[in-house]
Amino acid sequence: MRAVHQAILNEVLKSPWPQALLDIGCGKGGFTQLLADTFPDTDIVAIDIVDSKQFSHRQDITFIKGSTEDLPFDSEAFDTVITALSLHHWQNKDKGICEAYRVLRKGGRLIIGDPLLEGWMSNKLLGRLAQVVDRGVFTDAQRLTGYLKMAGFESIEISLIPNSMNSLYLATATKT
Repeated sequence: MRAVHQAILNEVLKSPWPQALLDIGCGKGGFTQLLADTFPDTDIVAIDIVDSKQFSHRQDITFIKGSTEDLPFDSEAFDTVITALSLHHWQNKDKGICEAYRVLRKGGRLIIGDPLLEGWMSNKLLGRLAQVVDRGVFTDAQRLTGYLKMAGFESIEISLIPNSMNSLYLATATKT
């Protein structure tokens, strides 16, 4: 398991057992399947712009093809929303974070694990190279905090994930 996945899993385990969890930007759904194994009684939904159903035939996960910026869910449908290594691929990060806020229940948590333009990645050349290689657009902690505050989140924490080449960060925020 990657350090970012372990950090997100540890954060979810710190919270009350989730009743409904949304994995935004699930890709092939490997981490989503681990979440389903860890939380067998949780309603788990995963969304990505690619059709993730082709990668998993599990009946205990609902895979949906869709956009982060226009989540096809009712407001306050989930008590936990996670995104692992996906934020830097979102076309409109602030709108996606507002959507995550909308679908979270009061007291629900958003947990983000993603590279940020901090530390060595704040170097313009190295940060740009990393973005080209990964085909994404990274943000920095200050902008991410701004997006989270603009959406209405509180109790925002951003920290470096250990054993992640000093490039991956964990951000957590609560909807109050």
